[in-house]
Order: sequence, then structure tokens, then C-alpha cells
Amino acid sequence: MRVLFVPASAPSHYFPMVPLIWACRTAGHDVCVAAQPWGASIVPGSGLPMVAIAESFDMTAELARHRPRVPAAAPAAPGGPLHAAMIDAQIRFAAEAADDLVALARDWRPGLVVADPLVLAAAPAAAAAGAPLVHHLWGPDMLRAHEYGYPGCGIPLSAWPEALRGLYARHGCEPRVENAVATVDPWLEIMQIAATPSRIPIRFVPYNGSGVLPPPVLSPPRRRRVLVTWGSLLAIREGMAAFPVTEVVGTLREHGAEVVVAVTAADRRWTRDLPPDVTVVENVPLNAIMPSCDAVVHHGGGGTIMTAAYYGVPQLALTATLDTRTCCDRLAATGAGLSVDRQDLTPDALADAVAAVLAGDRIREAAVELRAEVLAQPAPADVAARLAALAGAA
Repeated sequence: MRVLFVPASAPSHYFPMVPLIWACRTAGHDVCVAAQPWGASIVPGSGLPMVAIAESFDMTAELARHRPRVPAAAPAAPGGPLHAAMIDAQIRFAAEAADDLVALARDWRPGLVVADPLVLAAAPAAAAAGAPLVHHLWGPDMLRAHEYGYPGCGIPLSAWPEALRGLYARHGCEPRVENAVATVDPWLEIMQIAATPSRIPIRFVPYNGSGVLPPPVLSPPRRRRVLVTWGSLLAIREGMAAFPVTEVVGTLREHGAEVVVAVTAADRRWTRDLPPDVTVVENVPLNAIMPSCDAVVHHGGGGTIMTAAYYGVPQLALTATLDTRTCCDRLAATGAGLSVDRQDLTPDALADAVAAVLAGDRIREAAVELRAEVLAQPAPADVAARLAALAGAA
């Protein structure tokens, strides 16, 4: 069987798919990833073939174009400015990607299409191939949460934007309340925020890219080691005011921690003023560092949360965006981590949170329990077999 995978416009949405893609590959299926130019090094770097789509569309720039007109505290309710901006950007992306995806589907004829639910052009591609569409989540199913509304994810057809209806009509694809026949979910059900129809749970297996590991990553900790990371997109989309790295590192050092800061090459400049006893590693996968850490302080991204959960590491999240707040509210509910909103982050609040994460027995116990929950989920190989059966029955 041929399986076409279509991640959304960011590596953080692709990485959670990689274990399933490889499970399909090792089961003998042919796989292909359709991604924008950001994937030109990332997808082949994961050992997988890629076809470029929507090469002239820049989602980061598209979202930034709306941001100055959206108040910081704007609600994400249907019809609100954040919701409208997100829908508009995704429809623009669909308009750019649909021709490429439909042509690929007609030429390559996949028997199954697996896509991020944000990718609205995936449904026309699946229809063109005569293949079922399966959604693949990256974190909480926020597109189904009550404060959202998203085409193909449960909202009535009457709520679909006219531009999207026209796009589907041009490609002979019928709009549906549910675009996908099932949804693969690596986010734990106990942390979900919405009921997902035909949910297929899958064990989250950390994949955070590839990289060369420097010796400090592999050496045993000298004392309590704490990882600090703010992901790959926060500085680009929100600015570094969203994550006070100097203050975080200073507070951790006051508590006697050995600090490791993981950054992208582009974000290395934000670490220039850190003390010399702080280890800064560049483009190193989090799954290579996390097992040796006693705690992690991060921005609240879904992949970082689940990587820490997989290794049973206590977490402190400093959130600055709607999606990270949603992720971390669910994390905090498990007891395996704490979440502090950036707007509420005073020096005292940061010191108290760091002390609680480093010294709290209950948070460590909860982190171990969360790891057990992750490991209890079906392996990617089992899900690959289930999807093959689903495609065969379609």
C-alpha cells in the first residue's frame, strides 16, 4: 500500500508523525511526505522521501501579517479575531497547496492519506486518489474544543467559509462535517480537551529531529540537571520576551542546578550572555538530552510536553500563547508539571515554581505515572497495521 502523509506548516507538527510513518515503512508500505520547503532538510533528515508543495506560501509570515491587528487578549471564539485569522491563513494555504496535492494524489495513487487536521487541502487529495483520509493530531484536539470551530472537524457545513466551499467544488470534493474517517492521537486521552470521533490512540515515541551529540549531552550529571528549551518557533512568532531565558537560568543556578539550554542555530544569539557554567547545545534532539535530566523548563509546546512525559521528567511550563496554555492546563491537571502564564511570571513566582518542581516528591511521582500511561498506549507498528486494515476495508 502507498501512504501519503501531509503535516501542517511546521516541523513541530511533523515530528509526532515520524514514528507512524516509519512503522508503515517497516511494515512494507511505500510512504511519501508532502511538505512545504521547510521540510527540505527535515524530512529527508528523518530518512523519508518528500515532495514539495505550496512552495511560495509562508505560513509564519501569513500568521504574522494578521497578528498586529489582533489584540493580545482576544478570545478564540468562533468569529473572533484570532479564530478568523487562523481560518483565513489555513484557507490561503489550502488554495496554494490543493493543486500540488491533488496532482500528486492522482499521479501516485496512495491507498491512504494521513494528514494534520489543519491541512484543508488533504481532503481533495484523498478524494482524487479515492483513498480514505485519516487525521493525525500533534497535541490537544483544539480544533474541536468549544472555543474553536474548524471545517471538517465537526462544525456544520453551513459554517464553512464560502472560499473553502469553492475550493472543494473546483476539485470535485464534497465538504463533510467530518473530513476524516478516523483520527490518530498521540496525545493521551486523560489530557485531551475534546471527544474525538473514531479516535485511534498511539504511543507517543519521541522524535525531535537528528543531530550530532556533543559530549556534555552524554556525560552523567554533576548535580541536578535541568533542561531549558523554548522550541523552534516561539522566538520567531512571539519574540523572546515570551520566554525570559536569562531569568530562568539565573533562578535555576540559585537552586544549585546544572543547566543545559537547547536551542536552534537561529536562537543561539539569545544565549550569548549566559554564565560560562551553563551548557548550551545547538540543534540537538530533545530526546537525546531529556533522559539525563531531573526537570525541564519549557514554553509549553506539545512535543516538548510529551517528550518529557515519555521519559518521566517533571516539567515547568512558562506559557505565552493560547495553544501552549491549553496544552499546559492539561499537563498541570495530571500533577506531572506546573504551568505559569508569562503575564503572571514575577521573580517570586518563578522562584517558587522552580523550587516546587525540583523539590516536590509528588510531582516526580506523577511524572513517573504519566510515563507509564504513555507506554501503555498502542505501539506505532500496531497502529500501522490497523490503518492498513482500515484502508483495505474502505
